[in-house]
Amino acid sequence: MDTDTAETECPTLTAAVSVGRVQRFLDAIRTVNDEFQLEVTPDGLTGNVVNDSRTTMGSVRLDASACESYQATAGKITIQTSRLREVTRMTSNRDVMRLTLDGDSQTLNVEADGVECSLQMNESTQMSAVSELDEADHPSVCVLEGGELKRVMKAAGHVATEVDFRIEHTRERFVAEANGDSDRLVAPHEAADIEELLVGAVPVASTFNLGYLRQIRRPIHKRTEVTLALGTDSPLLVAFDIADGAGHVEYSIAPVVTTDDDEGDE
Repeated sequence: MDTDTAETECPTLTAAVSVGRVQRFLDAIRTVNDEFQLEVTPDGLTGNVVNDSRTTMGSVRLDASACESYQATAGKITIQTSRLREVTRMTSNRDVMRLTLDGDSQTLNVEADGVECSLQMNESTQMSAVSELDEADHPSVCVLEGGELKRVMKAAGHVATEVDFRIEHTRERFVAEANGDSDRLVAPHEAADIEELLVGAVPVASTFNLGYLRQIRRPIHKRTEVTLALGTDSPLLVAFDIADGAGHVEYSIAPVVTTDDDEGDE
């Protein structure tokens, strides 16, 4: 009971971190939604975010080690990325941003390169559902470069509005397939051609809306290793590091599930 009470208290924070790392942290969040829940702990910051349709969830972590200095007490607040981005847009990525969160006044004071602002915070625990990110069944995992994943999404988008991702356990390969009204795209990736492939005991396949996938591709850099964890008719877990490994991003994207009635209508 005491733990739950502590988690809802407004945290305190005193930190100094490069504007570039703050920008990457915010970019990974705002691609899902502008408003997010900031979870502050002595070990670092985590931004939890859900889109309006609740089909995409994200958890973006920035460790204390990513900061030049960091001191905090635990708690959660709600904030909009747009409010912090007003400061990052007026400064250089190499500048240092100083963040001070006063738990009593619930005010976040931000300063970077002479630019200062004070943001009023709100306590919130409304996005606790984001903690369910790792609860889906993901028996198979594929790791590939961000640039290749973006190419697959772009090519599939020229053909259809949905894409099938599957991992074939007998042939040990990852396959992306898109089927439109007249066109079809099949993009197989053999185990030798990708960074890593962990194949489960059975084949897995799920269909995803390309609109949701395109939503999360912007913060993925071309050379970044991206982990795709797959199940059958299960959410897709997309994970990659930021801040030279001192930060981590995870997205969970709901699958398109075809019912027997849908198949009968066809």
